[in-house]
Amino acid sequence: MGNNRLINAANLHVGGAVQVVSSFLWELSQFDVSGSKLSIVLSSEVAKAAGNLEALRASGVEDVREYDIRGFDFRNWAARDHADQFSTVFTLFGPLYRWRPPFKSIVGFAQPWIIYPNNEVYSMLRPMQRFKTRIKYWIQSIFFKRSDVIVVELDHVKEGLVRELGIDPAKIHVIRNCVSSIYSNETLWQSVNIPPLDSGLKLGFVGRNHLHKNTAVFPEIISKLRERYGIVAKFYVTFSDEEWRGASETFRESCINVGPLVPSQCPRFYQAMDAVVFPSLLECFSATPLEAMAMEKPLFASDRAFNRDVCGNHAIYFDPLSAEDAAKAIAEAFEKGKPDRASLIAARDHAFSFSSPAERAQRYLDLFEITESQRL
Repeated sequence: MGNNRLINAANLHVGGAVQVVSSFLWELSQFDVSGSKLSIVLSSEVAKAAGNLEALRASGVEDVREYDIRGFDFRNWAARDHADQFSTVFTLFGPLYRWRPPFKSIVGFAQPWIIYPNNEVYSMLRPMQRFKTRIKYWIQSIFFKRSDVIVVELDHVKEGLVRELGIDPAKIHVIRNCVSSIYSNETLWQSVNIPPLDSGLKLGFVGRNHLHKNTAVFPEIISKLRERYGIVAKFYVTFSDEEWRGASETFRESCINVGPLVPSQCPRFYQAMDAVVFPSLLECFSATPLEAMAMEKPLFASDRAFNRDVCGNHAIYFDPLSAEDAAKAIAEAFEKGKPDRASLIAARDHAFSFSSPAERAQRYLDLFEITESQRL
């Protein structure tokens, strides 16, 4: 079998993980990986977001194919048998639901529910849902612990894995996420239909309508801006049709939904906004703050460690549990007109220097060498 290597993104279907993978694959297509015995499996959603897969084959990737794996998909024998042909498999974001795989397993970790088990979002769940959620992440934690190597995006995630799961820190590698190369190449940007707003602020949010994203605070922020500060505003969101239909009438009155975006549409979305609001309560890492700064947009972010670790002093922070605090932060930033240009440029420079896509791609590939050289 030799050192045949597989990059596995067949289990990724939505959200930021798809954007990370599509960015990585674009960088990989710029490398020469001939002779590395590298193959890739992608979900249909990742394949769509990644675009030109022929470029990957031209770079020397031996095989690129699509499989769609969802959770405990034990019946997908074709995907399972394909993975078993390789000596090392890198699942870009896990868990990998294999108990004793016949290969060395590298797994990317991005489950904040596991490293922050006492998070405040649990209190928002109904008792049965809370119980099911804890069981779900307990099961996932077992499979993460069975990985040979784990890759994370920030130091606080590594610390959490050591603290909560007792994982040997030597098995955990920190490879920072970054702004995609798309953001520095306007020719790659795709248009997106942004419904116009006659007057007022356009506040953007890129992401799914998951509970921990805390989007439920949006209507009250809009209300506070209008009642206390005389500011008219709307939130522009990127929800699926199902998520939008499931939102309350009050929410839909305060927001405009442009629908899910592929990564190459995101720059145009940010460009059309007056500011970006990121009220999340729970993350390992989100690219949205970096992307907003890269597009020179004022960023209002929840006052949480995962945001401060990434943004430093380049974001305006607010208490995510207080719509009043969020509205005050937004109102104060815009009361004198547009935010300071020099600050936005400094934030942009910070975003692009945080990490580079090419560096991340190379370090991902280096993980194969590191894993294969270890006695596991």
